[in-house]
Amino acid sequence: MSHPEQGSPRDLAAAYALGALGPEETRDFEAFLADSPETQRELAEFRDVAALLALGEPAGGAGSDLRNRVLARVSEEKSGRIPRSPSGSSGFRTPTAVWGALAATMIAVVGLGAALLSLRGNLARLNQDLAERQLQLEAREATLNAILEPGVELYQLTSSGDPNPGIQLFWDRKRNSAIINGFRLKPVPEGKAYQLWFIKDGKPVPSVTFKPEPTGHARVEQVPVPTDGKVSAAAITVEPAGGSPQPTSPILLVGPLQKS
Repeated sequence: MSHPEQGSPRDLAAAYALGALGPEETRDFEAFLADSPETQRELAEFRDVAALLALGEPAGGAGSDLRNRVLARVSEEKSGRIPRSPSGSSGFRTPTAVWGALAATMIAVVGLGAALLSLRGNLARLNQDLAERQLQLEAREATLNAILEPGVELYQLTSSGDPNPGIQLFWDRKRNSAIINGFRLKPVPEGKAYQLWFIKDGKPVPSVTFKPEPTGHARVEQVPVPTDGKVSAAAITVEPAGGSPQPTSPILLVGPLQKS
């Protein structure tokens, strides 16, 4: 006959998952567990919750402290409030309410663990955003420094229209390189790109290809400028994405590369 305060062995699943049962309780519970599929399912859930108590935490961390507090509460309940059997062993005499409260505590931790994981994910994304912003700032600073170098000359490539697109070409004559900065550029068809041409000795020399951002901006750095001849102008056409050896479409933007 069951004791009036005695609960079902199934009520010990939470304590078993935490490793809070004594040797005799453990043996009795495992014997019961072998023939109880429903208790096996509950135990698997409690083990998942128990793992969350210290998920990703180093020894002594917040998760470890929480688990220790739960175990301390279990020990207190067992030693101070749980009547022992005549044989001196606790057996399955743990009141159902005690283990029910423990189970509720562990289940509540699921919400805490999920919030912790969400917070960690948000923090990782924030760190990634900050790292990307830092790289962007460093790139812009490097571009600004290159533009402000002594000997760098600014030229404009323009087109008709309102509002008209435009390209600034910063020519570093000391290094024979250029930076092109485009604005209000229209999107190009699939498989197409803008191509820069240098007019050298009256003939077009192919240079880089590029596509504008959705905002209409484009920037290309370290563009080589031809040196074996007289470069008098620069122009932009729309060409296949891989570039063309000769212009295949009308000139969209053009500008002289000689100071007046």
